[in-house]
Amino acid sequence: MRTVLIAILFFVPVLLIAQQTMQDTISTESAPQKKRIRILNSDLTITIESDTGFVWRCWHNVKMEHEGIVMECDSAALWPSGISEAFGNTKVTSGATIVTGDKMIYSEITGKANVTGRIVHLIDSSSTLRTTEVDFDTRTEIGYFEHEGTIVDSFRTLESQKGYYYAKTKEFEFIGQVQSDTKDYVLQSDSMTYNSNTKIFTFFSNTHIWSGNGYLYCDKGWYDSDKSIMFFHRNSYMLSSKQEIFADSIYYENEGKKGQLYSNAQVTDTAQKTIFLADFADFDMNTEDFLMRRNPSIIMYDDKDSVFLRGDTLSSVTRTMKIPVTVNDSVIASQSDSVIASQNDSVIVSQKDSVIVSQRDSVIVSKSDSIIATEKIVIPVDTMLAISITDTISPDTTQVTLHPSQFSTLNSQFSIKDTTHPSQFSTLNSQFSTLDSQFPIKDTTQYVDSTYKELFALKRAKLYRHDFQVKSDSMYFNNIDSIWRIYRDPVLWNGKKMQITSDSMKFYMINGEMKYADFNGNAMVVVPEGDPDSTIYFNQVKSKNMKAYFSNRQLTVFEAIGNAQTLAFSLNDFTMNRTESAGFKINFESGKARRIAYYDNVTGNNNPLFLVREDEIKLPGYRWEIDLRPKSGAEVLNRILRPSERTVRESIPKPSFPITKRIDEIELNIKN
Repeated sequence: MRTVLIAILFFVPVLLIAQQTMQDTISTESAPQKKRIRILNSDLTITIESDTGFVWRCWHNVKMEHEGIVMECDSAALWPSGISEAFGNTKVTSGATIVTGDKMIYSEITGKANVTGRIVHLIDSSSTLRTTEVDFDTRTEIGYFEHEGTIVDSFRTLESQKGYYYAKTKEFEFIGQVQSDTKDYVLQSDSMTYNSNTKIFTFFSNTHIWSGNGYLYCDKGWYDSDKSIMFFHRNSYMLSSKQEIFADSIYYENEGKKGQLYSNAQVTDTAQKTIFLADFADFDMNTEDFLMRRNPSIIMYDDKDSVFLRGDTLSSVTRTMKIPVTVNDSVIASQSDSVIASQNDSVIVSQKDSVIVSQRDSVIVSKSDSIIATEKIVIPVDTMLAISITDTISPDTTQVTLHPSQFSTLNSQFSIKDTTHPSQFSTLNSQFSTLDSQFPIKDTTQYVDSTYKELFALKRAKLYRHDFQVKSDSMYFNNIDSIWRIYRDPVLWNGKKMQITSDSMKFYMINGEMKYADFNGNAMVVVPEGDPDSTIYFNQVKSKNMKAYFSNRQLTVFEAIGNAQTLAFSLNDFTMNRTESAGFKINFESGKARRIAYYDNVTGNNNPLFLVREDEIKLPGYRWEIDLRPKSGAEVLNRILRPSERTVRESIPKPSFPITKRIDEIELNIKN
């Protein structure tokens, strides 16, 4: 009986393999369009006949193949319906994609595999997805998970509630509470894709990104994690400690901290108290520089007022300059005959024929074979004097202190006529030229770098502040001297009626207020007499140059310099006064002229208006351009400001990666 059982066990595998081969042959002949799973290896295989066909059972080191897909497991069951089940250490290999788990259900008809387990791994050439269930279509090479998944590798963590994997393109698609941590950023989105070949993330909805203290947002965009380049569009937003940026689209290179803003851009710089607006801008986050085009404008604000500026091109540029600093510590220079110099109070020169020189009030001379002197003498000098004598020295005195009142002895020896200034020590200087050449004085001034900002408005520039407005071809401002420089056909409007033109202008600002203004070249002031909308009479002042002084934002002094001409109209008595002089000065109180002083070659006349010809009521160069005057800051901006979102954005919690933590915990329990 025992022999019979051994024989049966020996021949059963052979019979089963033969039967499987016959089954494959029958399937191929009856349905050539379909291929059945082939059992490549199994330590034990049996077949069981059922009402629907044969069921194959395999155990230990099971390896199967179907249409190029290789499946491995501890045990398997192959059903007549074309469904196969694999149990224990299951592994599906489709090209370069591998899916592992605890259990697999595979359909020969659809080519789809469902892999489940405590941890399921979907592995491609460079990434591993961990989840609890994966559906993988071996024909389209598309995987799907819907029970939370995470990717973790050396430089990135990425998790979501569900997602897809496209093996042909090496692309993952993540949906629902997507969170990722890359080498540069932490990301959170409703949905995004990640390509494991290109290392590119693509965002589709409600995407938040953090980088150190920085924050970014967009509805759509992409991020190249390999090159650290990103592009956002639709409601793009950036936030740093100093700046808040809105734009329809943002392109940004993280390595160089540079980028571009596209369409409806707004940059608020809280450090500079400036708001930039444009439809296109180049920006540098390192220097906080901007070059803005396409309808650009700027707001510069403080606690007192705001300045609105626009032009065809606006730029804010950081410059660096060297500033000398005082050196309080000693500077030591070494030579064969040593020199020690201190910049605090004195300079000491040491040599074998030693000399000690003080730069304060006196010179102290010391030598082993020292100067012939038996009493203290003083030499007044302003700069260092080095003395070297070889023959006329007595060894009796090792050090002498010289006092101005006792200086006659030394003066007579060196024929010094004037002892009050070193420039007159001609004889002594000529004798000591050799020592000077041996010990040249080096410039020990030290410098530090200091940065400042320059602001340019180019072409069709306009400026609005509530107390004055300007239009010109271009404007320039820096925060070192706080001077506005206005070039090419500038016009200034001040108060309700005053208009000033000149070839160029300078406005000197202190704490945001204009204190002084220069109008250079063909300067002219025009003030309408009466209603500016209906009058034909305009008071006029013309001169080569003009100056204006302000206090508490009111004009206090006005001065015309060089070939001054005035036309002053009075509608009360219907007269016109014409004056010419070398110049004049007007003092104002509470905005009204109180005193006027003409000087040099003053001439003038006063005529009734009915005797004045029409061509006499305007000085050469007259123009009245009130229609070009900016009426408000909103007009200069020509767009709607967005309110700050800083408080809301800073309160958004960063990703905590709960899915990754749960899967890590499961994997740790499996290992233990």
